[in-house]
Amino acid sequence: MDIFLAASAIFLLRLLDQTLGTLRTLYVNKGKPSFGAILGFVESAIWVVAISQVIRDLDSPFLVFGYALGFASGTIVGSYIESSIAIGDVVVRIFSPKDGDSLQVADTLRSEGFGVTIISGEGRDGEVSIAWCVAPRKKVKQVLKIVSTINPDAYVTTESTSPINLTSNRK
Repeated sequence: MDIFLAASAIFLLRLLDQTLGTLRTLYVNKGKPSFGAILGFVESAIWVVAISQVIRDLDSPFLVFGYALGFASGTIVGSYIESSIAIGDVVVRIFSPKDGDSLQVADTLRSEGFGVTIISGEGRDGEVSIAWCVAPRKKVKQVLKIVSTINPDAYVTTESTSPINLTSNRK
């Protein structure tokens, strides 16, 4: 029974440290390296404890299984947590025929507090309007609902933004 308890403990440790590792990577990529460093510190301490337990008894497939399953599960849990807290912003691009509802979409989004820039372009079937809207990831569903209500035929793409600190680039 001790081996199953040890495998369970290793699983939980790996679940926790891999969850933190996933979140750490995402925070660093979203321009929050200090918070990522704190998560990395805790993550590495947990990892040392987990791996030391596996190394004590490398002949046990249960410990290795607990380690690997904790790693895989931690990746999923970390991704789920990150999508729930929705760090960062997203660019939403809304493509509409020139005579479509792009101005109504833009006006409605603006009235809801979103910034929108409209540019003209040329598509396969003629002139188009492209509305660019940068929104917090937590509010992307709201933006998409507004677009689909006003212009359900619009072609919409989203893309995560990468923050750039312009003041640190000045010399």
